Amino acid sequence: MYPLRGAGVLAILALAGCATTQRPASVPTNLKNGQSWIIPRQGVAEQVMQTCSRDSPARHPGQISGYWLPSHQQIEQLQARQDALTPTIAEPRKFDRQYVGVVIHGQQLIYINAFRLPTTQQVKPATEAIQACDGGNMFWGALYDPQTGAFSQIAVNRTP
Repeated sequence: MYPLRGAGVLAILALAGCATTQRPASVPTNLKNGQSWIIPRQGVAEQVMQTCSRDSPARHPGQISGYWLPSHQQIEQLQARQDALTPTIAEPRKFDRQYVGVVIHGQQLIYINAFRLPTTQQVKPATEAIQACDGGNMFWGALYDPQTGAFSQIAVNRTP
């Protein structure tokens, strides 16, 4: 556990008991301080979606009807458009991100789980869900529609 702003707690959830020989996909961003990972395992994807300090589609029962695996091309298109998140999100390219493909009302969307972790943290965002309670603007999420290129449901973690 890692304390955030005194009262916040970062809970890193490791996927236990699942073995696979397939390595998760990784799509590095064009900036050194922003890495991104596509989450291919449904169990980890479900954990990513369980936010505790901000709204997300998983907090609305029945909204998510399934999961899918976004392509590298779709992630590259998302990353090329992420400046559209400003001014709601300051410097969105400087955040590390996990991408989860979700099906909502029959539509394939990509959920962005964005975070900034200290370099001393020993986490594996390619295989572990990154979740934070509190933390303010160090953590945020949004939906991206690969068909329209639009972002929606942008939510920043609450602060203590």
